[in-house]
Amino acid sequence: MLKKIKNYFNDWTKFELSFLTIGILIAIVSSIIFNGTIIDTLYTSSYLVTALLMSKGKVECYFVGFVSVFFYGIVSFQQAYYGELLITIFLTFPIMIIGIISWLRHQDKEDDVVIISSLSKKEIILALASQLILFWIYYFILKIFKTDLLIISSLSVVTSVLASYFEARRSEWSLFCYVANDIVIITLWLIPIISGQTELISVLVGPLLLLVNDIYGSYNWRKLKRQQKEKNLV
Repeated sequence: MLKKIKNYFNDWTKFELSFLTIGILIAIVSSIIFNGTIIDTLYTSSYLVTALLMSKGKVECYFVGFVSVFFYGIVSFQQAYYGELLITIFLTFPIMIIGIISWLRHQDKEDDVVIISSLSKKEIILALASQLILFWIYYFILKIFKTDLLIISSLSVVTSVLASYFEARRSEWSLFCYVANDIVIITLWLIPIISGQTELISVLVGPLLLLVNDIYGSYNWRKLKRQQKEKNLV
């Protein structure tokens, strides 16, 4: 069992292993210092693992992702961020199911990673334009639920949907959208912290770590795509 776990990490770089270890330690320590909950720690840790696996193009990111999304839904509900909760239930889970099917069907078996696709400019423009229109629908739905920080929550929905869609489509655009989503979520949690809810710092640690990971992931996916082009997989 231990040998299998050790072998699994053979293709992980020193940066990836260090980032995973340090990130989980930061999640645990910050939760202790700032009186966070066990759910906060589980959310941050599982999301970090999910994001790192996604950055490496590993299909396992979806299996861990189901767990991390569940914990984030609980954290969002507790903070009355119903926009984040609605994303989790009605958007993230369904798109993740589509994504896992797509990723399983398109695997570079030699390197055990997903085959990254090249989307047409038309599809990219339509995806971006659709969310500009749907932003107002999200806005009014969240308004009905009396969601806190309405505009920022609506932006969180837009960037999250785009990131999940492009991830399901196996496109490097997903990483750019995840970076945008990280920035929005950081803002979302930073505002109540500034207002005095310092216990939420343990939650803020998550998107801060994800921002670093997703910047790295955008670089790694471009590298993977170049390698796959050389093997005529893209």
